Amino acid sequence: MKLLPASLLALSLVTAVPAREFDLILRYGTVVDGTGASRRIADVGVVGDSIAAVGNLSGSRGKREIDVRGRIVAPGFIDLHGHLDGPSGLNSPDPRRRAAQNMLAQGITSSAINPDGRQPNSLVEQRKFYEDNGIGLNVALFNGHNTLRAMVMGEDQARPATREEIGKMQDILRRGLEIEGSFGLTLGVEYFSGHYSTADELVDLARVLAPYGGVYTSHVRSQGISPMWYKPSVHRDIKPPTLEDALAETVRVAEETGVTTVITHMKGWGPGYRGEAAKWVAYLQAARDRGAKLYMDLYAFNSTGSDGNFIMIPPWALGEPPSGPTPEDFDYRAAFRSIMEDTAKAGDLERDVAHQVALKGGAENVVVLEYPEASYVGQTLAALMERRKLSLIEMAIALQLEGNPRLPGGAKMRALSLDQADLEVYYAQSWTSTCTDGSIVLPEEAVGPRKYIGTNRRHFGTYPQRIAYYSQERKVDSLEEAIRKSTSLAAEILNLPDRGRLVAGGRADIVVIDLANLRDNTTVAEPSVYPSGIDHVFVNGVAVVDQGNRTQALPGRVLDPVGRPAFRDPAATR
Repeated sequence: MKLLPASLLALSLVTAVPAREFDLILRYGTVVDGTGASRRIADVGVVGDSIAAVGNLSGSRGKREIDVRGRIVAPGFIDLHGHLDGPSGLNSPDPRRRAAQNMLAQGITSSAINPDGRQPNSLVEQRKFYEDNGIGLNVALFNGHNTLRAMVMGEDQARPATREEIGKMQDILRRGLEIEGSFGLTLGVEYFSGHYSTADELVDLARVLAPYGGVYTSHVRSQGISPMWYKPSVHRDIKPPTLEDALAETVRVAEETGVTTVITHMKGWGPGYRGEAAKWVAYLQAARDRGAKLYMDLYAFNSTGSDGNFIMIPPWALGEPPSGPTPEDFDYRAAFRSIMEDTAKAGDLERDVAHQVALKGGAENVVVLEYPEASYVGQTLAALMERRKLSLIEMAIALQLEGNPRLPGGAKMRALSLDQADLEVYYAQSWTSTCTDGSIVLPEEAVGPRKYIGTNRRHFGTYPQRIAYYSQERKVDSLEEAIRKSTSLAAEILNLPDRGRLVAGGRADIVVIDLANLRDNTTVAEPSVYPSGIDHVFVNGVAVVDQGNRTQALPGRVLDPVGRPAFRDPAATR
């Protein structure tokens, strides 16, 4: 008796689906459907932009059939925080950029955009551009708090908003939710001008979201010992908000308004906060237990966006480069020498340098990427201090005076400000989804002077790293849970019931993964490298990655929030 291969034997145990013709059949794959259910062998049949059947399709035929035995077949990943808009991203006239290749290559098929409180002034025009020109993946548009402040307050934003101004912001937000297809509000209250807002302002804006099922997603006011903008010598009379303060504010918003609330790219840095993930998880879990609809998302690396161009020396000590097309001609070394002539500022400089390095986890967590002395490259700041027998402030001064005069700080450096163990604690939670906090990058352009500008490991490797490293190697959760958190959990947060699950009737956003070969290929030194192990990606039934090759197809859509009327062009209703 001839034995069937294991995949066919398992498929034979699945109830056969009545014979029919499909546009696409993925045969004999190991389906991880995004719900958290155990994996199973099944075929997936696609008609048009939808999943038509999941089961035994042995009696059916497809216009295209792909044998994916031994591969994981899962829903496409949903990124809860993507910086994909803008002239070098989806707003670009270049279709290579609108194809969002570095996102699709890691299996992402949908992204929430306009993060950190920033949006184009017109969501209507943003939508129209995407629909007229085509985009590679689906996007969910959000209003942005800082942009609302700019629209209402003009140039006078460095203060709390008045009641009248908050009312005007509410009106704009309400219009976005009612007729422009906004999914909610993003906040960047660590940035200008959000850091001048009050907690009352945030609560009042969040209340507008509640009747519409809108989502409140916040880059919180502080992510550790202080916000990024804080400098001890400059802000002498200010007690900086901490991560604890920021989380308390966000919990207040969630509890007072009842809105779905996401703490985006959760992290804790600096003394007393780095390495304390269990404490913050317990704090947030307690709020969830009280009924708050709290979630967080997280990228898969221990280095943040602000880590990517780490400069120890504060801006006030580096002079003011001229505006215009060639600020790279500015001589930071000369500017710094002139500042150093004022000996009264020596103490301020030392305090600011010490604060900045502590914020990033200490000198052992800062790596030199580029420097005229080649032997420095790849070394930590701590190793260089030991090598040269210099204190921290002495090393900072030496790098600026001996290094590249055209670079602030004299070197290009990256900090590794997050504790790896913290990331594992966060990812282990059932209510933690995934994000890239990433931009669209063409690796062929991230070379030479632009090698480390506007790019980051997470732009290329977040989801492969999330699954291959955290789930499979570190065992923070099962494969089924890792995929659920990256698909249906994100869809639940955004209220997208037809995405994030591999079920009949859902949209055909699908990723096929060679789990044995899945890996993030980026490094700190080489951040712009495509991953391995993503064999196929389909967006609305169209192949955007085919046998590992990026097709540059543009089948993405601007999504509409479920449960509300579809987008209505305000111009058409006048």
